[in-house]
Amino acid sequence: MSYISDLVKHYPKTGLLRYGIQSYKAHLDWEGKDPTTVTVHQTTLDYGGPEEGGWYYHSGYPEATHCIFSKKQAIKTFLDLIEEYEIAEQPSLGLSTTYYNYEVNFANDVARRYPTQRPHYC
Repeated sequence: MSYISDLVKHYPKTGLLRYGIQSYKAHLDWEGKDPTTVTVHQTTLDYGGPEEGGWYYHSGYPEATHCIFSKKQAIKTFLDLIEEYEIAEQPSLGLSTTYYNYEVNFANDVARRYPTQRPHYC
């Protein structure tokens, strides 16, 4: 189970709202300013190499960028996208039957592909 689905299970009426507010506050703490966009990425788990028994890394491919102009609109857009992409119901990327998941985040830029360079084992 994911963190979002746990919140919804314990707080059926307010779980998603709690997650949205926590994510907004985390963005403020990390960036030091209000977000200007909500981004959606399609994420995959890519094979990095055979070192140490094999390792994987997350890749994100831009799906959508939504501009926001207020805190209320930001959280509403964030929650609408979480429901639209069914984020709470997504299976883990670690399962062999899961090819990709969606990820919704607050940002101050358009959605861009990540990582910009393929990671290498140190």
